[in-house]
Amino acid sequence: MLENIVNALAHHDQTCPMPAQAILLSHFDYERFGWEEVKGVPVQAADDIQPERFRIQCDGSANGIEDAVEDFIAAPRELPVEAPADPVPAITPARTPFVEDFDDLPVDPYRW
Repeated sequence: MLENIVNALAHHDQTCPMPAQAILLSHFDYERFGWEEVKGVPVQAADDIQPERFRIQCDGSANGIEDAVEDFIAAPRELPVEAPADPVPAITPARTPFVEDFDDLPVDPYRW
């Protein structure tokens, strides 16, 4: 677990412009390992982390994104209403777009 956390911190430092603020562990793992910090980043217990999992917390983290999405969805918005487009001309049996000069074709009495 320690090796995975160290690798994740290195990856985080390379890909995220925000510094890591904390390493979040489940309460079980936090008590089992007894770590106060890893590579200078404090280790904290969190309720939403499953055992044998961890999360690196930083200002660029998506932790709490669910609440932000719910707030966005619940916020009232006005949608712009546009005037309807010009009506599309109807296709009549006398004129079809699939056959050229439909009216000029000879009448076949044996055609259904």
